[in-house]
Amino acid sequence: MNDTRCPICGNGTLKQEISEFRSDFVDDQGRKHDVIVPDVIKFRCDSCGEYILDPESESRISAAQRAEMGLLSASDLQNFRNRLGKSQESMSDLLGLGKKTWCRWESNDHFQSEAFDRYLRLLIEVPSSMQMLELIKRRKQEGAAVAVHRTSQLFIYIENLQASQDAETQFTAMLAAGEAFRI
Repeated sequence: MNDTRCPICGNGTLKQEISEFRSDFVDDQGRKHDVIVPDVIKFRCDSCGEYILDPESESRISAAQRAEMGLLSASDLQNFRNRLGKSQESMSDLLGLGKKTWCRWESNDHFQSEAFDRYLRLLIEVPSSMQMLELIKRRKQEGAAVAVHRTSQLFIYIENLQASQDAETQFTAMLAAGEAFRI
């Protein structure tokens, strides 16, 4: 750190220390987690006592929190995207995320919710779901109704409850027969 003056209080001097970092936090499901990360570099103010973390330490802490919650790691996300041959921006676009969201997940600045983590695991484990996602994206870009693929035909837009229930029954049968993910 070049400037040793504390940016928080403006009075003290920052002194480097290496210590364990302890954090307790509540995830988006309301569960409490405790994380301990050893050998974290902190720059502590000798006046106000506040500290600043270096970027590597911030990344290690974020990775530890993600691991504690059982979420895919930043490198898992990067490997998945690379296997697909997509840029961060095209991945965000395909998934319907904001332009920078995937980049933030991959760089460990933020991490995905439990719900989105499950969605990503589905995409990773069932490769044909990526094909379906591409189809949905194309249909939306073409201005057509979002369609669900069924063997050789598409479900049409459903206007009433009975038709919706019939479609649900058909889709459930397709899932049971293993046909839902064939394109």
